Amino acid sequence: MPGPQREPAHVWMSDARVKVFRRGQVIVRAGSTHAEWIAISSGAACLVTQVAGSTRVAVAALWLGDVIGWGSPLGKHVAPYDVTALVDVVTINIPWTRLHAGQMPQQDADTEHLYAATETRLQEQIFMRLAGNGFQRLVSVLATLAAALAPGLERPRPGQSLSLPVAQACIGQLSGLSRRQTWIYLGQLADFGWVATARTQVTLVGLRSWLALMAAVEGKGLACIASAEQCSGELAALEGLGAAVSGLDI
Repeated sequence: MPGPQREPAHVWMSDARVKVFRRGQVIVRAGSTHAEWIAISSGAACLVTQVAGSTRVAVAALWLGDVIGWGSPLGKHVAPYDVTALVDVVTINIPWTRLHAGQMPQQDADTEHLYAATETRLQEQIFMRLAGNGFQRLVSVLATLAAALAPGLERPRPGQSLSLPVAQACIGQLSGLSRRQTWIYLGQLADFGWVATARTQVTLVGLRSWLALMAAVEGKGLACIASAEQCSGELAALEGLGAAVSGLDI
């Protein structure tokens, strides 16, 4: 006799539509009323707010699994930020009326998990803007962008680099730094060989170390990236650890 049928964990996703946004396109506009539940399926997006008249400032980055539409931590019903694609972004969209009408226990559990993950990523970036010094904030943003863009890559190889698809000015905004401060701190990291800059472009060198950096900071504290020298030492240690682990791979 066949066993009892189990409801698929994501059956509520069957009503979803997939949308594609090209780099630079606005996915959600600030002040708009959310008509859809929207989650990022691939790519990375930037939250942008308007301050002091027409001045626009980048606030945080979100990526795979983050919810940016109806019911999200970014605003339950009204969008507080413009959400703009940093690279090509694919989203999963469900009309909020359909989602609300068809609520099921598994759906509630799934959405709450996604909301919590989005809230954590957002709060971690806001905390760093408040708690870190200028250099620590820049390093955190670089590591965050690496994490946001890495899901589209294969497993990073030793020494692999990643060109960030955002200008130095945007990196500075995300870090709460002036253009001059951003240029100085990037130059310090470049002197140690962990970034390469060309005009407005920034490339992270040693991607595997960058991806592991914030976990190390969480364990050791912000002091381990308080200066370029300390940050370089931490990245080098992570590179050595990664090489040792890779050598054990079968």
